[in-house]
Parts: sequence; C-alpha cells; structure tokens
Amino acid sequence: MTFSDLYSGYIVPGSTLLPIGAGVIYYKKLGKAIHTLIIYLGIALLINIAGIIMAAHNKNNLPLLHLYTAFELVAVVWYYKWAFSVPLVNKWSRVIMIVYPILCVINFIFFQSIYKFNTYTRPLEAIIIIAFSGIYLSNQHRLSHKELTASAGRWVASGFLLYFCSSLFQFIFSNVVSKHASRDVKLLIWNIHDTFVMIMYIIFFIGIQRERSER
Repeated sequence: MTFSDLYSGYIVPGSTLLPIGAGVIYYKKLGKAIHTLIIYLGIALLINIAGIIMAAHNKNNLPLLHLYTAFELVAVVWYYKWAFSVPLVNKWSRVIMIVYPILCVINFIFFQSIYKFNTYTRPLEAIIIIAFSGIYLSNQHRLSHKELTASAGRWVASGFLLYFCSSLFQFIFSNVVSKHASRDVKLLIWNIHDTFVMIMYIIFFIGIQRERSER
C-alpha cells in the first residue's frame, strides 16, 4: 500500500471522526444546526467507507457519488435552514431540497451515466453551497444571535467555502482528467482534493468546540 492509498483511503476519511466525536461528546451543548451537521458527517463517513470497500474490490463506486451528491446538498441546505432561521431562507431551502435531487435523477437517467463523474450536478451543488455560505457570512452583522449560530457558524461556513471553492473546477473537469491525465497527475489532483476535505473537517471540529464553549 502506497502512502497515497493510506492517505486518501484511511487518514482523510478517518479525520471525519474529529468533528463527529466532538459532536457526540458535546451533543447536549450543541444547537440544532450543529446536530444536523453531525448527522451529515456520520452518513458521509458511511458512504465513504462503502466507496472504499467497492474500490478495494475493483468495483466502480461512482454510483455512490451520484447518491452522495444529492444527499450532501440536501444535508448542507438543511444545516443552513437551521443556522439561518430566516423565513425567506427557509422557503428557498425547501425548494432546493426538493428540486435538486430530482435534477440528479434526471441527470443520471438522461445525460450522464452513474458510472461516470456527475460533472453537471456536482458543480451545481458546489455553487449552491458556496452561495449559502457566502450569504451566511455576509449577513452575520445584520442578524441577531437567535437567528444564527454565531461563532460556530462562521467556522462551518468558512469550511464549506474553502472546500467547495477549491474543488469547483475539479468537479467540472473530473471526466476529462480521468480520461486524459496521467496516473501521477490524477493522484496529485486527488491528494490535493483530499487535503482540502481534511482541512474542512478540522475547521468543523474547531467550530463545534466554539459552539460548545459558548453554551
């Protein structure tokens, strides 16, 4: 096993346990938004493990990515629904959580096979999450403490922004890279991607610690 395999297959997925563990330990001291984040991370970890097992048995795990993309967008928007607690945001959140999974199904039925990267819906997911995160951060000075989870929310939104902004172009060109790039280039790209994933989890962990200390 190479270090790259160890890093992407065990170290990075294992880093999910940092925020999950903190969330479980301090569960009673956390708000509903962070509870939603912990549930999202727990299910994400299980899907990751399933993907690793499939890859180890030389099975195409991209169908899981299509499933995960729909789940992740719904989970993150649900998190922001609790984090904002603003009627207008709640209205758009409900619309997005219904429409986006439908778009994912339409995409893999009519446009992109579930055995290829979902380079139409995955970038759209990233843009939506970037928009929610940016709006959250930009509106903090206008919202009361009751309307958002102040300190923890800043960390979580920053984590989402860092990851999805850094990964947007990878989401767009995944099929091109998979088809035309050399093995070393692909490993480099995925290792960089995995590093941003791990940084996001660490930022979530810090946010949970801040949330716990405020209560």
